[in-house]
Amino acid sequence: MKNVLFIGTTNYDFKKASPDHLKEKFLGLSRKINVFVLARGRPFHKKIWGADFYLLREGFFYWPLAFWLAFYLCLFKKIDVLISQSPLIEGFVGTILKKIFRKKLIVEIHGDWLEGPFLSKKRRLEKLERKIVPFLAKFSLKRADKIRAISQWTLKKAREIAPHKPYFVFPTFTDIDIFLEGKETKFDNFILFVGGLEQVKGVDILIDAFRKIEKEFPEFKLIVIGYGSELKKLRFQVQPSGESASRPAGFKFQDKVEFKGHLSLEETKNIMKNCYCLVLPSRSEGLGRVLMEAMALGKPVIGSNIEGIPDLIKDGQNGFLFEKGDSGKLAEKLRILLNNKDLAKKMGQKGRKIVEQRFSNQKYINSYIRMINCQGMTNSQV
Repeated sequence: MKNVLFIGTTNYDFKKASPDHLKEKFLGLSRKINVFVLARGRPFHKKIWGADFYLLREGFFYWPLAFWLAFYLCLFKKIDVLISQSPLIEGFVGTILKKIFRKKLIVEIHGDWLEGPFLSKKRRLEKLERKIVPFLAKFSLKRADKIRAISQWTLKKAREIAPHKPYFVFPTFTDIDIFLEGKETKFDNFILFVGGLEQVKGVDILIDAFRKIEKEFPEFKLIVIGYGSELKKLRFQVQPSGESASRPAGFKFQDKVEFKGHLSLEETKNIMKNCYCLVLPSRSEGLGRVLMEAMALGKPVIGSNIEGIPDLIKDGQNGFLFEKGDSGKLAEKLRILLNNKDLAKKMGQKGRKIVEQRFSNQKYINSYIRMINCQGMTNSQV
């Protein structure tokens, strides 16, 4: 079997709890390849799910240490294939190692590498980094042996730089089988968001939209699952803002918005299976894993009309698209769904069929192994 090294920045903190949503991914891959993962987290080394995880603490020295650790693994673990999980620093490191050790390099694209990094968090050297980012992407994509995109949008962006490379297109992993197994679902009176509470995810847009319609639907709540740097700001956003004159005594808008924090995959599924609809109002999104999960449970979905989201949401069929950042348009789409439960159920059924036809854990594993072992689509085949 081939020895494959994944280079990325995902945080695996095995000292707290195993990220069980990735268990099936690594168990499946390790049956076909020898998996080595270089990422962030702790402890330094952990063998689990058939994979060897080498983890470093996040910080200024992460990438210098990561490079030398990857060098060591290539030298002593006889790595055959390098997989850089971004075309930026990951891609740069992978490209240098490819040149040194003459290994095959696969570069993955999970989103908008030009704008995404600057939406996720503030950067002190943003002007300089905006000049470096395009260089890094071109450097790695043009030197990759194969490129993986997770959506048609990310494929298009990569082809603008490296049009003649072998390409593979398949989504980010989620343990979709456990969502497809969900049978006893209900349409309770709450709208759901699942994801990191960062500016890029647009939760503030969803809260604005919900505030616009909540008078019309007093029985509905908004439930937010996730944690991130925007939590304090979002909690402040749901505080009263001068609406008390027309409200019954004791009314508080913040009581209709519930922040659940970080939950396990099983806990998330148990809430998601009873939501009325799921909304993903992202400002940037390579595809949208939670959309697949909600669709698998037969839920209608609403998302920003950006990047990879239209790969999953067929407007008017299994949900609605709205223009990025427009809380008024999002409120209109919510109003349509909340006023028509038959439509919501019909859209949910359509979405489930899409997932059943296109996605499964085994299809993901097969796609990954084929990417490692075979040639992909060229520019003329896509």
